[in-house]
Amino acid sequence: MPQRLSFFKKDLWFYTIAILLYGLFYWLSIPRDYSECSLCDAHQYTKLFEYFKFGTISQIKFPFYNRPLIPWLSSLIPGSDIKLHFDVINFLFFLPSLWIIRKLWNELELKAWAQGLGFMWLLVHWTGIIRYNLYDPVTVDVPLYFFQTLGFLLFIRKDYKWFFIVVPFALLQKESFLVEMLVLVVIHFIYHWRNEPWRNGKYLVLATITGVVIQKLILALLPGQLDQRSSFDAILYHGHLVIQDPTRFVRWFAAMGSAFGLIPIFIFVNFRRTKFQSSTYSTLVLLCLMYGSFGLLAGEDMTRILFLGFPFIMTLSLMEIQKSKSWPVVLTIFLSLVSLRISPFQIDAKWSVDYAEMSYVYSWAIYYLMSTIILLIFFFFHNKRSQPIN
Repeated sequence: MPQRLSFFKKDLWFYTIAILLYGLFYWLSIPRDYSECSLCDAHQYTKLFEYFKFGTISQIKFPFYNRPLIPWLSSLIPGSDIKLHFDVINFLFFLPSLWIIRKLWNELELKAWAQGLGFMWLLVHWTGIIRYNLYDPVTVDVPLYFFQTLGFLLFIRKDYKWFFIVVPFALLQKESFLVEMLVLVVIHFIYHWRNEPWRNGKYLVLATITGVVIQKLILALLPGQLDQRSSFDAILYHGHLVIQDPTRFVRWFAAMGSAFGLIPIFIFVNFRRTKFQSSTYSTLVLLCLMYGSFGLLAGEDMTRILFLGFPFIMTLSLMEIQKSKSWPVVLTIFLSLVSLRISPFQIDAKWSVDYAEMSYVYSWAIYYLMSTIILLIFFFFHNKRSQPIN
């Protein structure tokens, strides 16, 4: 039996459960009423969809006109029900996203129980790949899980030539992929500067340049936009907001807890400088820092943005969590379960700490802070009791 068919047969139970969960949430979910949300991203993606579907030309805000791939694919489906069209495209990327994340985690030799925890978080979390993107279906977020994970997997496997195909599609799906490529280029040249770095590094650099050129050429064929800001402008804008209002750090902290619970604490508890000898570890750390900064500087909906860093933040967390003793892991998961918002099934926008009153944000920030302190105390005494007596 071919290896690829054997892989799918072996994991048939996993994909069956994932599809059943998708079907359950699809049946239970009530999509967001965009008519009551004038600032929702869906309005901008609708304009792109209508341009590809009907030739309607509208002014599209930054940065949404940089993301034509998914609206274009959705427009190819017969009919005019935009939510259904995006549901179809999102589902078509849902399964490959699970597949490529599983490939990555197998490559990194994550244990089965650690993978189970990670996929539970991805599939059940209220801001995850199923529930949130059924609640807010007119989105381009789902394919990002696939492209980001694929890019990182190709990098650690050193399959650099594939980037010439991946980068153009990924940049047309979402412009933030460019930052991931810059991280990969930097890491490559740092870790190979003594060993002919340009021999393989040229593929990363040329693929990035080629992808940007193709992206700009295709965007130039679309109707011109009055709003020609860059992503750097957006980062400066939100950075200025942070300086003006330091409570945004509190929102960011609460959003990080809302996205991942206390699970990333293992990154810090098990941190060792010697781990930077591994380029894979260093790459993950930089990509986690990248998404941490995105959460603070890339937009108002911090929880959603941070969760899109799942392929990096959760991967590094699971790599560290599987090295720990069972009781700290159990306690961490228990204190984090509230972040999933399993009940009720219907998503309530009031859950989000991104836009809520500060009294609500402080309550969640205090919960995650106190839980972190409890865990650190537990780690301290657990490690102290585990030390051998001389």
